[in-house]
Amino acid sequence: MEDALPIRYTQAFDLQSLGLSKDLFKPGNLGFESEKYLSLKEGGELVIVDIGAGFAVTRKTMKAEHILVHPSNLIIAARAKGTGASNFIQIFDMKNEKRISQCEIKEDIDYWTWLNNTTLGVVGSSSVYHVDPKSGTATKIFARSDKLSGSHIMGYSMSHNGTWAILHGIKAAEDKSIQGNMQLYSIEKSQQQPLEGFCGSFAEVCVNDDPEYKNSLFCFVEKKAGQPNSTLRVMEIGNPNGSDGKFKQSAQFTYAPEAQGDFPVVVHAVEKSGILFVITKLGYLFVYVIGSAALIYRQKITASLIFRSVKNSKTDGAICCNRDGQLLAINADQPNLISYIMNKCTHLTDNVGIAFKMAHRYSLPGAENLFLAQFNKLFGSGDYKGAAKVAREAPGDTLRNADTIQKFKSATAASGPPPVLIYFSTLLETTKLNALESVELVKPVLAQGKKAAVEDWIKKKKLTVTDELVEIVKQYDPKLGFNLTLMSDNPDMVVQGLVEGQQFDKIQPYLKKTGKQVDYLNILRNVTPRNSEAALGLSKWLFAQGPNMVPTETVVTIFLDNNAIQEATAFMLEALKNNRPEEGHLQTKLFEINLRAAPNVAEAIFQMQTFTHYDREKIGKMCEAAGLYGRALEHLNNVDDIKRALLNVHAIPAPQMIAVFKRLEPEDALQSLDELMRSNRQNVQRVAEVAIGDFERLDSSKIIQLFEHYQAYDGLFYYLGHILPQTEDEECYFKYIQAAARLNKIQELEKVIKSTSHYDPVKVKDFLMDTPLQDPRPLIYLCDLHGFVPELTRYLYKNKKNRFIEIYVLKVNNAAAPKVLGTLIDLDCDEIYIKQLLNSIRMCPIGELVEEFDQRNKRRDLQSWLQARANEGVNEPALHNAIAMNLIDNDTQEAENHLINNPHYDSKVVGKYAEDRNADLAFIAYRRAWGSCDEELIEISNRNYLYRLQAKYLVERKDEELWSKVLNQDNEHKQAVIDKVVQVALPESDNTEEVATTVKAFMDADMPSELIELLEKIVLHNSDFSSNQDLQNLLVLTAIKADRTKVMDYVNRLDNFDGEHLAEIALNDKYQLYEEALAIYRKCNRPDKAVDVLITYMQDLTGAQEFAEKANKPEVWSALGAAYLNNAQTEDCIDCFCKAKDASHSARVIDLAESQNLFAPLIKYLSMARQVNHRDTDIDGELVYAYAQTDRLDELEDFINEPNQADIQKAGDRCYEERLFYAAKILYISIGHNQKLASTLVFLKEYQAALEAAKKANIPKVWKEVAFACVRSQEFRLASIAGLNIVIHPDNLDDLIQHYEKFGYFKECMNLLESSLGLERAHMGIYTELGVLYAKYEPGRLMDHIRTYAQKINIPKLIRACGKWHMWEETVFLYSQYEEFDNAVLTMMEHSPSCWRHDLFVQNILKVANQDLFYRAMIFYLEEQPMLVNDLLKLLAMKIDLLKCVSVMRKAGHLALIEQFLKSVQNQNVGAVNEALNEIYVENEDYESLRASITEYDNFESLNLAGQIENHELLEFRRIAAIIYRKNEKWDRSLEISKKDELWKDSIETVSESGDMKLTEELLRFFMETGEKELFASMLYTCYELIKPDVAMEVAWRFGLIEYAMPYYIQFMKDLSSRVEGVQKKTDEIEKNKDAKAAEEAEGRLQDIDMGFMFPGVGGNGMQAIMAAPGQMNMGGGAFPQSNPNMGGGFMGGGQGW
Repeated sequence: MEDALPIRYTQAFDLQSLGLSKDLFKPGNLGFESEKYLSLKEGGELVIVDIGAGFAVTRKTMKAEHILVHPSNLIIAARAKGTGASNFIQIFDMKNEKRISQCEIKEDIDYWTWLNNTTLGVVGSSSVYHVDPKSGTATKIFARSDKLSGSHIMGYSMSHNGTWAILHGIKAAEDKSIQGNMQLYSIEKSQQQPLEGFCGSFAEVCVNDDPEYKNSLFCFVEKKAGQPNSTLRVMEIGNPNGSDGKFKQSAQFTYAPEAQGDFPVVVHAVEKSGILFVITKLGYLFVYVIGSAALIYRQKITASLIFRSVKNSKTDGAICCNRDGQLLAINADQPNLISYIMNKCTHLTDNVGIAFKMAHRYSLPGAENLFLAQFNKLFGSGDYKGAAKVAREAPGDTLRNADTIQKFKSATAASGPPPVLIYFSTLLETTKLNALESVELVKPVLAQGKKAAVEDWIKKKKLTVTDELVEIVKQYDPKLGFNLTLMSDNPDMVVQGLVEGQQFDKIQPYLKKTGKQVDYLNILRNVTPRNSEAALGLSKWLFAQGPNMVPTETVVTIFLDNNAIQEATAFMLEALKNNRPEEGHLQTKLFEINLRAAPNVAEAIFQMQTFTHYDREKIGKMCEAAGLYGRALEHLNNVDDIKRALLNVHAIPAPQMIAVFKRLEPEDALQSLDELMRSNRQNVQRVAEVAIGDFERLDSSKIIQLFEHYQAYDGLFYYLGHILPQTEDEECYFKYIQAAARLNKIQELEKVIKSTSHYDPVKVKDFLMDTPLQDPRPLIYLCDLHGFVPELTRYLYKNKKNRFIEIYVLKVNNAAAPKVLGTLIDLDCDEIYIKQLLNSIRMCPIGELVEEFDQRNKRRDLQSWLQARANEGVNEPALHNAIAMNLIDNDTQEAENHLINNPHYDSKVVGKYAEDRNADLAFIAYRRAWGSCDEELIEISNRNYLYRLQAKYLVERKDEELWSKVLNQDNEHKQAVIDKVVQVALPESDNTEEVATTVKAFMDADMPSELIELLEKIVLHNSDFSSNQDLQNLLVLTAIKADRTKVMDYVNRLDNFDGEHLAEIALNDKYQLYEEALAIYRKCNRPDKAVDVLITYMQDLTGAQEFAEKANKPEVWSALGAAYLNNAQTEDCIDCFCKAKDASHSARVIDLAESQNLFAPLIKYLSMARQVNHRDTDIDGELVYAYAQTDRLDELEDFINEPNQADIQKAGDRCYEERLFYAAKILYISIGHNQKLASTLVFLKEYQAALEAAKKANIPKVWKEVAFACVRSQEFRLASIAGLNIVIHPDNLDDLIQHYEKFGYFKECMNLLESSLGLERAHMGIYTELGVLYAKYEPGRLMDHIRTYAQKINIPKLIRACGKWHMWEETVFLYSQYEEFDNAVLTMMEHSPSCWRHDLFVQNILKVANQDLFYRAMIFYLEEQPMLVNDLLKLLAMKIDLLKCVSVMRKAGHLALIEQFLKSVQNQNVGAVNEALNEIYVENEDYESLRASITEYDNFESLNLAGQIENHELLEFRRIAAIIYRKNEKWDRSLEISKKDELWKDSIETVSESGDMKLTEELLRFFMETGEKELFASMLYTCYELIKPDVAMEVAWRFGLIEYAMPYYIQFMKDLSSRVEGVQKKTDEIEKNKDAKAAEEAEGRLQDIDMGFMFPGVGGNGMQAIMAAPGQMNMGGGAFPQSNPNMGGGFMGGGQGW
């Protein structure tokens, strides 16, 4: 092709279409490390573009400065600035949302990139580091060269093997040209070489005669300082091939004439094709041949700077990103590369030689004819060696094929080795033999016994491994064949070899390494017949890798087809272990094959209880047939089947029988249990087990009745013993107790009584007392638990079982001793026995014991026992209470001593007991409690007039709550107690706390008079407490509250009180003792407080003024000033504050003065305040404002020129807000605030000056304000200057345009935007808004505008504008540019008169995403362009649903209009299309087309069509109907139509095809009745297999057609004779082998199936490790051992045992 190029260049994607701003696409912000991901920062968000997922965008908030996405995985490296020059790098796993590692680079980072999947390269300001992302370890690789100092780093990369690195950057030279420097560094040798140049790339490319050897090269563009030209250099940095020298090539790098100042920015090696891409700053692409440094192509590919490129791993080409956000894909076009060099690169002196070498080295197509001609020339001249070299170098299989080998085999040499040997030896020198060559060479070599040579070739990897080669080698050496298998390029062969060697763990690493897939099922089919064990291992391994790796059913079929039942079973057990419903049929098959072949294996599988989704009914019947009756019962559902199986109860394990009964209805289950009991009493255990197993359904009361009916108390005991933990039924527990008692199960009886409470204790007690028990312990435990101790004692005493009484009291429960002893007393038991029993008891509940004896007036009898316990050290209160009571009754002095000294008795109990016997003793007992018996003490002392003792106790007790009770108003004894307190108790006390508590109690009782009287005696009468401050405070305070007339006297007389506290109380609104408070403050020397009383409470400012003049203290003047301030007396308060030099109220004073517009006094105050607060910003600011308000502009200028702390900007803003523009101008000029200055000048209408200020400020807001003001004043020149500085900011553009439009200056606005198009910072918004203005005001210019700037316009916004102003043609164009083809099509259909064109419509409809538009387009074309509808549909044929298409057209009534289209798509055999065409053919009476249609395409409703045309007036249509009926096996209908139309051939073909003898016979008779003799003979021939001989003979005889039937009979007799001979031969063979077969069957035995593969480690019969043989199972359970463990000696009760 003339236009074929060596490269393919396309724009892969435009990132701006994702809504990303063009400003984001720049170095340092965009990270582009591979063809999978792209990242950039937009504000505070990280934007990740997943290129492989259709450019899906993910946004995440992240504060990092720069982000790089890992080349392969969704892992990011985030970089953030630390303190100083430090930088932090963190590695994040975005998929798992976790941080992987972190490291710190302690210098500025100029560049960073992912070098490979495991290394992050970081270029610092002085050194280069490699960072391990897993550990976060940063390793310094080398220091930057001095020549790179100050350079902008353009890139850093590393060679494939990690031994070399290249760092390159650029900087401006002195002559302002661009100077490039590179630093090539050997990581392996730690050596570096500085280079002068721009950029470079490492490459692994063959540049020698051996295509298998890859040379390690470094390619770069060199530009030395002072030299005008650049040079492309290619040099080898690795080891050369063999004896070759180091490879070097260079060529002058010539820039395009029009590209002045251009330089390379990207060098990319396309290793698969041996070419080099060099891309320059100005967008030129240079393509060089690496092996010769020859330039073969140059073209400008973009006008925007390409700043980043990555390798396309699929094509080996480059994907580049430019500043416009375009992703450009550049790839080598291998099919055209060689032909392009040969045909187009005529500027090269040896272009054909270059092409020839490239085709050889890189197996590129295009030079086949050259190789073939050279080969034939050398071969014809007898140069076999040269011909072999040409064949070796030819690409692909151009010459290395069977024809070439045959040529060498056929050739003969005059001397030397045979040509074929020369051929193979030449190939082996440098290359590897292909599959055909390997077989052709190895086969004769092995036949000659030269295995060593083959091993050497295998070792050197000179052979291509194939199935054929492996099989050949295996014939001579199986081990070598296996090793060869592992070297195969055929993954199926390698994996099969690993499987046969059972090296399953190596399969996945091999496939992962090679990236290949295999057909595991085919491998399994091949391995199973030869090695079923390996096949099983493979199947299990595949299932372990994932259940979907291979179909389970297919694997099972493969095993069963090879009769590998054990392997099939083992695999199914593994594969079906998850018990999924959809695998039910496989579970059924698993049981089927084992129930037939190995029932014991099936039983083991049942025991695993893994499978539940198989066909239970089917498997149940198979279990019964196999003798597994228990399993059969589990699966059968029919009641009769279940009853039949139950007849074998002796062979059914208990669990299975229980499961069966659970499935029966309760009535049936109870009936069956009754029959079991009736049939055999020994079945009691099985009945009990079943009843226990089905406890929840079977009525326990009926089960109990069943056992009681047959007096099977042992079964009842066993049954109830198991169900008791599951029930709380009292009757069940009682029956269990009865059964246990009858069976003398004393221990079980005790256990149930002790451990449960679900029985009626009274009922059980009565039963046990009525039952003659040999051991009464159960009764003892029952009575003890339920409090029947008296009844128990009576029972044991009356039955003369005193020994059990003693055991019960002394060993079982000594806590019951009181009740036992009490009961024995009531029973008039011998006192001696009672005392003996009592003395034998050392511990029991003493209180209860005393109570029992006290109730019977026997407490004195306990005295000696009580005293003995006390002597033993028992401190129980009840014990000592009883002793104290006995002493009180004796009324001795010992009682008082006991009450005073004994700490163990209960004071309340003993005091209460003593109240009526001795009040003093009761008081002593209550006093000893010291608080817990206060109420009882007060009560007993009041009742017995013990006021002195009570008063003394109150003072000593110091309890406020107790005092409150005694001093309560309702206490009639209060006064008597108070008198004793004042007269006796308090005077005798010298304890300060006692006095304080007493005084507080009087205060709390609200008795001021009594309190004053008490305090006067204490404080004023020279007592020990006269100088006590608290008492003085209390006296004054009490006077304030109770007698205010005494307050002033107390103030004058006392001198040790808390004056400030009392003054505050006096000032309280409740008392208002202002004079007294003033006196107190004066006495305490607090003038500030005193003046506050005058001001605040007495409100006497005059008196306060006089007091201030006398005191003359700053704090007094300050307080007075504050008062004046509160009264809004501005000048007075300023005067006071100035005397006090107090500026603390400056804010309020300023507010007050400003509110009263008193700025002159305020200046005086602020001047004083500046002297006090030297650095107060607010005061200086207010002073500036005061100057401005008083129009003292000169003083203002002087002030701001002097040192001050004023916030000038704030003051200026304040003046600006209050329209004091001249003052604001002075302030803004002083601080250079050009932003506000410009606004101020606008108000002063000084527009030129405002423009100058705006230039200095250079802030969009200021420019906007100035521009708006200029527009309002029609200063359009100045407005345009300001506007050019606004439009470059997208956020302000809309406001500017709206302002112009508001005043109707449309043309000026458009002129402004047009002039801004040439700005360097012109953005999308300018182009878009200009387009909107064109749409509104100058629509004729819009189309030219959008065609020119389509890539720079915000298309969605302009589309809305075009729609609003009905610019439909432009709307369609914009939709197409924006790739919203759906909307473009809709717009053309909705507004077709103004914007529809067929070519444009077709161009867009083919790209729409919404398929419904296809059908709307069909309707649209039907309505407006019906003659083009077929053209449209043909274009959409592969995109539309033909069924829906036909439906739409049929509904529209124009189906015939698209006949041409339907014919073009009928080859898809779509039913709707076929039916539509058939309908058209019928309507047009085109039977030939109809016949061809139904013959070739069968997907249509054939019977419907046949029904429509079977009565058609044309014969051919009726014949077609008969054919259709015949195809659908409607033989009668077809035959009826054919007979009706006398289509006899069709009739005969119909019956012959039907295979129906009856139908054939009917037609035969029909022909005879109509006299068609020829048809009779034809039928005998055609329907030979369907006509019975008797029928043929009958018809022939009846109608005289014997001669017509004779051929039929001759054939029939021949077939009959052949069959008889065959039967006779088979009979003879059967008789001959009968004896041998019988003998073989007699000697043969059924061998056990080895189940070791299912249960490893179990020898012999694998089932022995799981369960005993049915004849050896203990079927009885634990409680009832069977007398016959073998259950009759065999299976089913007789016969030979298992």
